[in-house]
Amino acid sequence: MKNLDTVLNTCSENFNLLDDKLHCTRLFHGRGHAYPGLEYLTIDWYPPYIIVGVFGTHASKGWLQDLAGQLERLIPEMQALTVQYRGGRKTACVDLLGCVPDEHIIREAGLSFVIHPKLNQNIGFFLDMAPARKWIKENSMACSVLNLFAFTCSFSVFAHAGGASNIVNNDMSKTMLECGRGNHLINNQELERVKFIPHNLFKSWGRVRQFGPYDLIIIDPPTNQRGSFVAEKDYGAVLKRIPQIAKPGAKIMACLNSPFLPRRFLQDQITRRAPQCQFLESIPAARSFREQFPDQGLKISVFRYRP
Repeated sequence: MKNLDTVLNTCSENFNLLDDKLHCTRLFHGRGHAYPGLEYLTIDWYPPYIIVGVFGTHASKGWLQDLAGQLERLIPEMQALTVQYRGGRKTACVDLLGCVPDEHIIREAGLSFVIHPKLNQNIGFFLDMAPARKWIKENSMACSVLNLFAFTCSFSVFAHAGGASNIVNNDMSKTMLECGRGNHLINNQELERVKFIPHNLFKSWGRVRQFGPYDLIIIDPPTNQRGSFVAEKDYGAVLKRIPQIAKPGAKIMACLNSPFLPRRFLQDQITRRAPQCQFLESIPAARSFREQFPDQGLKISVFRYRP
């Protein structure tokens, strides 16, 4: 019961911090090891639905049912709750209250995005990146933007909203880029200044270079995706291309979400592979992503290219 009280109190606190209760957020971040004994648990608010993530087999069905009932009382705006059981690469979803749909539109900072709550582990949107998206919107005016490892293009949508002159989205997955195109369209953003390039960077950088050079470069790769990107081996190979694709004075936002690589990994890679880049600032993860060991959580650094 003590653990349940901890979860509910934290959910209540983070829910009440929302300026707009219709915007999505993480309500409980056990994965950050800040709540002993609850490292297996995450709770996300995608209005009007809640997704509970369970890693491993630590939570009993009875405990989860108690949690669902308490959350229903705590957040009357909630219409349904599903539990996403995550074991390795396998995911199974079970609705405990109501029915969470397979596809849903969420909002952040006045912009809309399509998610697929029951499709796989990455539902199409990363809640911890909210401050980075805000930063991109504030730093995109009249910029030529390159969005590497674009996934479903949430950064691109925010850059467009921030007044970017043109945006190039690159990802190996054509399917993810089509989702990104849809995210632009549901926000009524014209696509004349947005390009989607389904291309493997490590085979050729030519397609990316032809639309450059760029004022703002976003690098947000997967941490360890076999066959496409392994941070220890491949991050440096991306950074060494910066002189070929960046305008003088360009800003580079480099992201790393690995529990095994510390913050200094990015700085070390920049020093070795792109010494013309000077550190400007760090961007924190969303405030509800509390981390007991910050080096194990999301790391975002901004650099400026000074040839």
